[in-house]
Amino acid sequence: MECKKLDKKIVDLLRARGTQELNISHFYRSASNWCNDNGFMKAGKWFMEEADDEMKHFATLNKFIVDWNVLYPLPEVESPDFVFDNLLDILTQAYELEYGLYQDYNMTSVKVFETGDIATFDFLQQMRAIQMESVILFSDKLNLIEGVNPGDKFQMLLIEDKLF
Repeated sequence: MECKKLDKKIVDLLRARGTQELNISHFYRSASNWCNDNGFMKAGKWFMEEADDEMKHFATLNKFIVDWNVLYPLPEVESPDFVFDNLLDILTQAYELEYGLYQDYNMTSVKVFETGDIATFDFLQQMRAIQMESVILFSDKLNLIEGVNPGDKFQMLLIEDKLF
């Protein structure tokens, strides 16, 4: 008897989200390095923890796929040069990445639901909830920093405690 496997279409959708999680992890590691290099030590530590969380999200997706008897090549991770002007720029880019992933998880969920794979749809609920929390978190940070001059390092260092 052969064990049931996830449909290739489902695997491809989940794999795409996993690739995004890995790429965002690299983004956060780059942000952490930038923060540490520019004296924002709390932000640097926080972004490194975010990078680790993104790796856990990838691991969750990977485990789900493998648990359904699918072995697949691990996704390649982009290694672009992330360029940051200041801490506000990092938060803005992070918000855009998290919101984009939120939208992609929603789209993936709709496509999975349309296939009738309710188990995978149910699994994706946790990923959508995580993304919604991330979008709200970064939105709150951007609202907090509104009105602060991102080019004034003193102002940014003062608000770092509230942000991170």
